[in-house]
Amino acid sequence: MSSLSQDITDLEAVLARCEQDAASLESAQQIENLQGAYGYYIDKGLWDQAAELFSTDATYEYGQRGVYVGRDRIRAALGLFGPQGLDPGQLNNYMMLQPMIDVAANNNSAKARWRSDIQLHAQGKAYWGEGTYENEYARVDGVWKISKLHFYVTMLADYDKGWVAGNIPMEGQSAQMPPDRPPTEVYQSLPEVYLPAYHYKNPVTGTTARPASENAALVDNTMTEAGLLAERLQPLAGKLARLLDESAIEKVQRAYGYYVDKAMWSDVADLFSEHGTLEIGGRGVFLGKKRVLEYLGVGLGAVGPQAGQIINHQQFQGIVTVAPDGKSAKGRWTAFVMGGSPYAAVQWGDVTYENDYVNEDGVWKLARLHAPFTMYSLYAEGWHKSTVPNTRPESFPPPPDLPPTVVYLTFPNFYLEPFHYPNPVTGKEAPPPNPAAGGLAPMSDYVDRH
Repeated sequence: MSSLSQDITDLEAVLARCEQDAASLESAQQIENLQGAYGYYIDKGLWDQAAELFSTDATYEYGQRGVYVGRDRIRAALGLFGPQGLDPGQLNNYMMLQPMIDVAANNNSAKARWRSDIQLHAQGKAYWGEGTYENEYARVDGVWKISKLHFYVTMLADYDKGWVAGNIPMEGQSAQMPPDRPPTEVYQSLPEVYLPAYHYKNPVTGTTARPASENAALVDNTMTEAGLLAERLQPLAGKLARLLDESAIEKVQRAYGYYVDKAMWSDVADLFSEHGTLEIGGRGVFLGKKRVLEYLGVGLGAVGPQAGQIINHQQFQGIVTVAPDGKSAKGRWTAFVMGGSPYAAVQWGDVTYENDYVNEDGVWKLARLHAPFTMYSLYAEGWHKSTVPNTRPESFPPPPDLPPTVVYLTFPNFYLEPFHYPNPVTGKEAPPPNPAAGGLAPMSDYVDRH
């Protein structure tokens, strides 16, 4: 075999591996978006939209309620949580966290493990909990769907009593709507201990590291074989560029959370473009990096972590969409907020981000941070007893450059920040949120329009 022929053979092998890796990465990202969308729909009681994310023959298993088979039965099982939509004063947050996604070599199936923090409020009572998903996914006609959802309940507790004294046993099989199959595993939640089996091996000790590909040979692209390879490389390069863009944007947003946690205000502001904007809660819009820094330093306090202080802003459940030209992007995130010190009230809350990003000279930056609160509450009281309707420009120094872009009330009222992306399975655009501003936005109107 000639030297050039051998080089082409080696290049074909490298190209095939790159194509496989790119396809697997793209699928993992689509699955992460799929599960994130499931969480956002469940948060707002949108059972119809959540059910559309499942394959027609999918299975659904929640705690000890048993197994429901098929999309229609899954929709019916979701109805056990209540009617479509949320009632006034209802909170139903199921956060999708810490994914471990493994795509099969054929790129048609996958498994993933997630954890979920739960915040609930109904009929004057508050609960919170935690659990683990071990899910399976199938690629149907090129679209990833949930083929098996299995949620293991770790604990559910009365908010006031806490998880030591206030544990609530899991519900069993519904008499109103019996499952199609009994539970696949019989276990009890806290105070008992149950460890769902891991679908993946230890990433350090259980897998063989893939050797780096070596190909230092130069190939003459005037040759037919090499030219064909170059044609195959072009779309692959675009796909890899988009995946790298999504990864870079995720790092920007996650870095934002880590910097805010420790009051690193200059580092937070450096994540913004020079003309970036910031709008958090109902405090109005701040224009430009300098004003972002002023908002942080004047409004949120001294630079750096302070003794006894906590201001965590966890960033998760990101769904990032990069524009075709690779110059801009949008992202939706959830943040779990915890704040307080010996000198300030201890509060916590839940925030939805719908952000814009811009690529400036190859570096992704925040172009617009928009973060409406879902719930904001004193920890000592809990969200079932005391909530902040929303912050106002006059209640928070310094004054904004512009008034709030939307006026809304937080829990126990309802506001749905518009989705920047369509349903990842059906492709349907979400209807606009209820336009009621400064008051209650009833879910019934949203459901009727859909």
